[in-house]
Amino acid sequence: MFSKVYEKVKNYIKENYISLLIIIVGIVLVTVKLPYYISAPGGTIDTKDKINIATDFKLSGSLNMAYVSQVDGTIPMLLYALLNPNWDIAKEEEVIVGNETIEDEEYRNKMLLEEANDIAVLVAYDHSDISYKTENNKVYVTYVDDLAQTELKVKDQIIKIDGKTVTQRQDLYDFIKNKKPNDKISFTVIRNGKEKKCNTTLIDVNHEAKVGVIITETLDIKSDYHVDLKFKNSESGSSGGLMMALTIYSYLNKIDLTNGKKIVGTGTIDRQGNVGEISGIKYKLMGAVKEHADVFLVPQGENYVEARDLKKEKDYDIDIIPIETFDEALQYLLK
Repeated sequence: MFSKVYEKVKNYIKENYISLLIIIVGIVLVTVKLPYYISAPGGTIDTKDKINIATDFKLSGSLNMAYVSQVDGTIPMLLYALLNPNWDIAKEEEVIVGNETIEDEEYRNKMLLEEANDIAVLVAYDHSDISYKTENNKVYVTYVDDLAQTELKVKDQIIKIDGKTVTQRQDLYDFIKNKKPNDKISFTVIRNGKEKKCNTTLIDVNHEAKVGVIITETLDIKSDYHVDLKFKNSESGSSGGLMMALTIYSYLNKIDLTNGKKIVGTGTIDRQGNVGEISGIKYKLMGAVKEHADVFLVPQGENYVEARDLKKEKDYDIDIIPIETFDEALQYLLK
């Protein structure tokens, strides 16, 4: 029985080997990812779909985040990118920072999204005179530079520095500011559920003592005005901070900031409401134009200059507004 089946299969392969070979090559071409990243114009995400607040308030227009499309570096996509002036190709080593792995980058971006969402809620509360308290503050290592002289690792939760308790990122900054390069300090961290000591020698960065790591802070926010944020597993990063803060503020105060327009924006935000620059601004502007946005809020500085120049080059019909702070964005939209 087995020999008959074997003969049939063998004969089929002999008779159809060219077709089978073409199919196999085709599968390889469209599925095997080469060590390249492709960036392309993205689109917009309506921020109301990301929040859950108990209110019947509705906007006459919409507040939106902009995003960049990332395309796998397969052979067909790379060939298309070479022919499309709006698509850009980068080598993997140009995208992955230092010795960071893809998994490390994904973890860092997930943590940055969680931190950005926390800050967006706090900024909106602060501008709405809503009382709240924070608890369960935790500080994590989300990046370790190649030049760092430390035993810290990505995903470590820092709980002490030279025996002093760390509950927020500022504790670390305050401790380091009086130190000098080459000073030695010790961190106590939680790694894989266990406490561990991590020795560190501070490095010289522009004549200042630094650990050489990126720290991300998470916390729980308690308030009578509960805001629930919901994001997909595929979504990450901190560039939506400004627009999330504006949306939460709008719904908490039942103030329509849109005047019936499609408002798209990008930019990080810190606890003081300062708006920070982001990467991929040209792809985000292209996505906003593709989605027929009326206004594009962009961080002041190089981001604004790049967006302004691209608008002029492409003759885009969109208002580009440079923003430095949450208050500035709020005042513009209120007017």
